[in-house]
Amino acid sequence: MSSDYGYINARVRGMKSKLLGSSFFQTALDGTDFRAFVSSLTQSPYMRELEEAQARLSGLAAIDSAVARNFYGTARSLLSFSSGKPNELIGTLLMRYDLANVKTIARGKHAGKELDEIRGSLFPAGEFKPVLLEEAAAAADMAAAAQVLAFAHSPIGSAFLKAARRYQSDHDLYALELALDKAYYKAVLGRAADAGAPADFQRHLQREVDATNLLTALKLRGRGVDHDLFVPGGKEIARAQFDAIMLDTEGAALQGLAGSSFAGVVGTTDLSAAEGVIRGVLDSSAKRLAADPLDIGVVVDFLRRKEAEAAKIRLLARGKFYGVPRATLEKELPHG
Repeated sequence: MSSDYGYINARVRGMKSKLLGSSFFQTALDGTDFRAFVSSLTQSPYMRELEEAQARLSGLAAIDSAVARNFYGTARSLLSFSSGKPNELIGTLLMRYDLANVKTIARGKHAGKELDEIRGSLFPAGEFKPVLLEEAAAAADMAAAAQVLAFAHSPIGSAFLKAARRYQSDHDLYALELALDKAYYKAVLGRAADAGAPADFQRHLQREVDATNLLTALKLRGRGVDHDLFVPGGKEIARAQFDAIMLDTEGAALQGLAGSSFAGVVGTTDLSAAEGVIRGVLDSSAKRLAADPLDIGVVVDFLRRKEAEAAKIRLLARGKFYGVPRATLEKELPHG
């Protein structure tokens, strides 16, 4: 273990070199069927996890398990060869997957999804161990799932337990997810500050808060102002601007974004395009952080790339399994 960023980032660059290149995804798109896709994955860095998964599972379940185990192994590796401040910051970064996993379970319970479908969307990497997530995913309902995750003594788990109790009476999934967002950003911003994180890293986290608020305002535009929907901690999207976008039905309020990191949203015509711009802003922010070879930004950028890779594999697997036309699948596949 080391607290030296030179050593840590050299290891991370080695891990980055094993990410699947565009040629893999092009070959997968060109493949004839699901069997061909599985064959190509067995010749990739996912080989070991896939072989282990196929001993227990089949079809999409095996792919999902292999991807999840590979991602979990990546996260554990990052923590295993780091110590001190870098280790604290990596742990803080990995909390985003705790948030994502709790939301996945909550959405699954809300929609009445089958266990395999919920399990297939999990990304074990943070404080919630795979076995705990599996148990929560298999729980009978939202409240039971929250009780399981409360054992981890995580701020997100605690927020989920409280929000799940409220959900029992109002069944408002959006309110539940917003409570999770607030708990998450309060925790990561606080941990980053306590660890003495670089200003650029803290600014990146603030930009994520801004992105969350902007997306909320865009999704609910025209329904009126609701201060409970605003997540504190950002820098560029103030509450007044959030309120203005929420009230606006014509798009004029978006002009206020012109001088911000999210200026590209101004010219978008629908929510999907705006989401793409916002995602691009966060990707660019991570890439800028990675320009310093002796800081945490290299890890930030790597994790976003690894997450995108996993999402592409799962999307391609489903496309091939269900026989989605190549043109449709290529359009849905994220680039970059």
